[in-house]
Amino acid sequence: MAHTLDGQGDRQAATTAYEESVVLFRETGDQWALTHPLSDLAWRTWDDGRLDEAIELMGEYLAVFRRLRSLGGVPMALGNLTYMAVMMGDLEAAAQTAHEKYEIEVSRGLPIDRAYGLSSIAFVHLAQGDLARARSLLEESLALARNSADAGFLADQLYNLGLVALFEDHLDEAAQRLEESRRVGEGSENYLLEPQALFWLGQVAARRREYAAALALMQESLTRLQVIWPHIPPRLEGIAQVCLALNQLERGTMLLGAADSLRQAMGSPVWPVSRPDVGQTLAGLRASLGANAFAEAWAAGETMAVDQAVALALERMAG
Repeated sequence: MAHTLDGQGDRQAATTAYEESVVLFRETGDQWALTHPLSDLAWRTWDDGRLDEAIELMGEYLAVFRRLRSLGGVPMALGNLTYMAVMMGDLEAAAQTAHEKYEIEVSRGLPIDRAYGLSSIAFVHLAQGDLARARSLLEESLALARNSADAGFLADQLYNLGLVALFEDHLDEAAQRLEESRRVGEGSENYLLEPQALFWLGQVAARRREYAAALALMQESLTRLQVIWPHIPPRLEGIAQVCLALNQLERGTMLLGAADSLRQAMGSPVWPVSRPDVGQTLAGLRASLGANAFAEAWAAGETMAVDQAVALALERMAG
């Protein structure tokens, strides 16, 4: 998935412009003109944490391309819907859209198109925790991407393989893949790539017990993605993991409570592959704080506004 951040200086003005354009082109019936603001509005709605609305808009985007019989637009929309379904925990729907995308891409006959299809299927397997299958598909996709001119897509494959390696606990490989992804993707349209890689490099550092480095990387990632709501909870959870290691127990528990509350509000659960790490952090904080103190800190986190939770996560760590 890649989307660009239009209107960075005034996000609300950009959103309003997208909304007005969508209304206009729906009324005029200009289907090709409708696709661009519809996609932009879907992603801006997504960034604001209104995931159900965003996926409806992306479904309309797909429907428009189906009516237009666009061999390029349909698989692009299916890839976006796969990403959204994974983030919303609907892995069955994600598998369906990913496989449809794959079939269309393969029918086009180019190796890079096959790679695009493989990548979407691999992403679903990664989120599910089927790491062996995800690795197999991504390694094939990566080999095809290296022979193409699509540097952004190559960076995405390296990034996803970095995640697979991390969850397999192959930390040297994870760091190497993520760093290469950053180099290859420098200057690409996918503004998410760099801050996402920073977060997972922070996870590598945390697993190596290099907690100062882990915190710095995760906080930098959160700083750069704090207006993209679906990306906030994983970063709060990651920083909570560092809090546990550094005995900042109340702070860590508040961050987990805030992350859980935001996930429930958006409808974006923890990926199956990430549940053991989040569960371990949760159990460690509960055991270390004790039941009553844990419950109080969790409740305080649950009631935090998003900007308050982000501010707490970005504070310097005592000690």
